[in-house]
Amino acid sequence: MLNLIDSTPGDPLELAEQCLALASAVIKINNASIKESLQFILHEKMESLFHALYNAQ
Repeated sequence: MLNLIDSTPGDPLELAEQCLALASAVIKINNASIKESLQFILHEKMESLFHALYNAQ
């Protein structure tokens, strides 16, 4: 089966880059449903980033 979702935890730099890319997309996209989906993904990535930074200490 094809797995399109990479659920492996990323390192903080990779997660930060993903958050920046998602934030840029949210700002530029006008479609409300796509914007809402990207905001949900951004929230999940930010949560992962905070956990990665907290566990790195």
